[in-house]
Amino acid sequence: MRRLSIRSQLLVLATSTIVVILIIILHSYSMMSGMITQNHEQYIKQTVTEIQKNVASNKDVINRLMQSISYSEDVQTYLVEKDNVYKYELFKKLNNYLSSQRELKDGIMDIVLSGNDGAWIDLSGGNRYVSELRKALPPKTNSYYAGRVPFASQNGLGESLVFATTIYYLRQGELFNTNVGTLFFIIDPKALVGDKGFPSKQSSTQIYLLDREHKVVSHNSQAEVGTELQGLQLDNSLTDGKLVDWDNKQYVVQTEPLPEISGSIVSMVPKNELLKDLWTIQKQEIVILGLCLLILAVPFMFIINNILLPLRKLMFFMTIVKRGDLLKLKRRVSLQGYLEISMMAAEFNSMLDEIDQLTQRLIETNSRLYHIELEKKKSELAFLRSQIHPHFLYNTLEAITGIAAMEGQSKIKTMTRSLSSIFRYSIKGNNIVPLAQEIRMIEAYVSIQQIRFGDRFTVHYQFTEEALAYAVPRMILQPIVENAVFHGFEPTLRKGDLWMEGSVDEEGRLVLTVQDNGIGMEPGRLKEIQALLAAPSSIGIHAEDERSIGLVNVSNRIKIMYGDECGLQIDSRPGEGTHIRMTIGEKRDDHA
Repeated sequence: MRRLSIRSQLLVLATSTIVVILIIILHSYSMMSGMITQNHEQYIKQTVTEIQKNVASNKDVINRLMQSISYSEDVQTYLVEKDNVYKYELFKKLNNYLSSQRELKDGIMDIVLSGNDGAWIDLSGGNRYVSELRKALPPKTNSYYAGRVPFASQNGLGESLVFATTIYYLRQGELFNTNVGTLFFIIDPKALVGDKGFPSKQSSTQIYLLDREHKVVSHNSQAEVGTELQGLQLDNSLTDGKLVDWDNKQYVVQTEPLPEISGSIVSMVPKNELLKDLWTIQKQEIVILGLCLLILAVPFMFIINNILLPLRKLMFFMTIVKRGDLLKLKRRVSLQGYLEISMMAAEFNSMLDEIDQLTQRLIETNSRLYHIELEKKKSELAFLRSQIHPHFLYNTLEAITGIAAMEGQSKIKTMTRSLSSIFRYSIKGNNIVPLAQEIRMIEAYVSIQQIRFGDRFTVHYQFTEEALAYAVPRMILQPIVENAVFHGFEPTLRKGDLWMEGSVDEEGRLVLTVQDNGIGMEPGRLKEIQALLAAPSSIGIHAEDERSIGLVNVSNRIKIMYGDECGLQIDSRPGEGTHIRMTIGEKRDDHA
């Protein structure tokens, strides 16, 4: 936000305010729609509960009537009687009995008694409709919903419901507990729901009773009994209401189980009908909001211009100053009007005055500091070199070499000759030499130490051709090799090995390693040395750290010449030896 202009920030503020108001309106709409939907769901649940109670009550009446008929003595006798004359008498008697039972419950359109021997009794010709359903009945059924059949009634031909109960013979004998027939009730679908029908506050709410095949059994809409709600996917997850797309509309759908017919009760209402009044209120709120915004836009733009015009003038003047024209830098800005802007212009003019005075001083100070820093680095490098350049010994060693040759002392001659080469190498020639030349000096140094220590240690060299041609500071390896000999091998009598390796890495830096298998060092001492090597380059070292002065000096030389990313890394373990890694990069231009 700080990078935006004031106009943009004010516009963001106005936009944010509008968005917040819209969010509040939408949130209110969401809460109100949720409340309306929830109230609708509660009402539908109450309505569905009443329907379930009516269905359960009517089903219970049907069940009791079917039980009464199934276990009637005359019915049991008729189903097993072999004497046709007596059976005919029972037939006439049962016709009257079944007619009287049908009158006990409104909506029973026909009662069919079907025996396993082929005999049957019906009141309104329903046997031809239920004979096919009998084949699909389970072995033992009690008021089982068998399906729908087209059955003529006073209102014409329509779908009716069929309930079935298997009849088992109850008298003692060889037929005891044997299936002897089936009793069917053909029911008007409205009789299952009851006289109350489908009460609903919303005329647009549709309620369907579906059987196990999802076919309509009863309803309060224009659908026909026996039809299927095409395209409507139903499952048990709709008990709390869910939005479902059906017939190119969104419906709020709820389902409840209806175990009496192994089906369900489905209630559905179009969402736009349910929330119609709420949408009207929301549109009115948005229109009122738009009018209010138009009214507020005029003072808002007036305030923005009053703030921005002086600021634009100040910004234009600052752009002129930024271009660096020395003549225009002498000019000053003048802003009239708002107190805050006038104060800002005065402070800006005062700042320009101070800039005129401080610019020259800053340039002089920076130049002086740069020269001081350069001299400091040169002094540090000169001091470090002076610590490892013993000039005064060279002539003395040459004299000792001559005497040793005259006296026939070959070892003394070899040692002094090698030592003289080392000192001559250290005080003459260029400060930067190829690594191969540095290695020859190290070989001379090692020859001296091997004469002194005998066969106490063996040196192994492994350098790539690219590494041997790499330019390095003179006398950069000797302190490290000396440290390995005197601190790694001298304190122990066992034989040791010294490995020196060198290669150029992918970044073009020279990587040298010096590793010995001497006595190593304790963890505490290792941490002290690592801390000294990790510190910024300096020329000072404490007295208690004099044992590490060679390593620290080498590290400081490398950091001064090549930067702090180069230098030494050390690792050591007691009894296992010490490993030193040296990294040398491209030489910087500010050192000789």
